[in-house]
Amino acid sequence: MIDITEKFNYFAVKMLDATYRDFINTDVEYQELDCYLDNNKHRFETIINSLNEQDGKFVKEYITKQSDKLTCANQCLYIASYKDCIRLLKLLGVI
Repeated sequence: MIDITEKFNYFAVKMLDATYRDFINTDVEYQELDCYLDNNKHRFETIINSLNEQDGKFVKEYITKQSDKLTCANQCLYIASYKDCIRLLKLLGVI
């Protein structure tokens, strides 16, 4: 039997995926940042490739770790918002 935490986590992940898809399709600032990154990808790769192998690998790994850190924080905040919503509904006497 799957416990409530596993069910909640599964639900939250599914909702997060849907929310993320909606966000990237509707948020103008995100789309502008994505366009900038896409337009400058070749320049970035040229600069990275001009570094020696060890420095290039470090820079790529560092950027990946920054991105992973933000993703982790966003997922935790998203789940926390569900918990806050439940607390609010309890406080209001809805549930």
